[in-house]
Amino acid sequence: MKPTLFITRPLPDEVVNAARGHFDVTVRAETDPMGVADCVSILEGYDAVLPTLRDPLGADTFAKVRKCRTKILANFGVGYNHIDVSAARDHGIVVTNTPGAVTDATADIAMMLILMTCRRAGEGERLVRAGRWTGWHPTQLLGMHVTGRTLGIVGMGRIGKAVARRAALGFGMRIVFFNRSHVADTGVEAEQLPSLEDVAAEADILVAAVPATPDTFHIIDADILKAMPRHAVLINIARGDVVDEAALVAALEEGR
Repeated sequence: MKPTLFITRPLPDEVVNAARGHFDVTVRAETDPMGVADCVSILEGYDAVLPTLRDPLGADTFAKVRKCRTKILANFGVGYNHIDVSAARDHGIVVTNTPGAVTDATADIAMMLILMTCRRAGEGERLVRAGRWTGWHPTQLLGMHVTGRTLGIVGMGRIGKAVARRAALGFGMRIVFFNRSHVADTGVEAEQLPSLEDVAAEADILVAAVPATPDTFHIIDADILKAMPRHAVLINIARGDVVDEAALVAALEEGR
């Protein structure tokens, strides 16, 4: 008899079929996050669970579990801040994640967002779709050059290094970065600055690439936004709560 596996969101057929070779698989049809009551039910009813971002597996959820059947939470994704690992361990559950699985994809998305923002591609696309494109003229959607600019990276881990490679080798960008620990090998020429404020002050484009932890909560705050040059661009490829959204809105309303 195969162990049971609950997958909290629909996945590609080939992935589910591969899992069926080893497990008795149940796939939840909905694409929105699970509720607490549903999470409690699956923890009590399945041997293994494949959760993902925003499925509420915090201490409050585990406190409601009467008899835990689950032995592993195989998280879909690198970040696992939606899981209380200590509470899971107390219930005899192993928590895993997928470091490295989306490094290149996330770095590619970072470059896409940099180019779209700096070259105002999204604005141009909306003009075309709305039927308001009147033809080229010299001052239309000028944007900002990316080549040769200074890229500041917050968090020089796997993804930060992958972004640095693309920016330095593909666009000749100067790389500066902030990381809490010393990074000996970044893969390309890059300068580690002593503070996040220093990186923000020098960057034309600031990319947040840190995990979501209590230490990184609102790491991009009003002081960091104020330190950035007025023309600078902020790209967040991390979790949303690494940026103080209220401070960001205030900065935008000030015309920064």
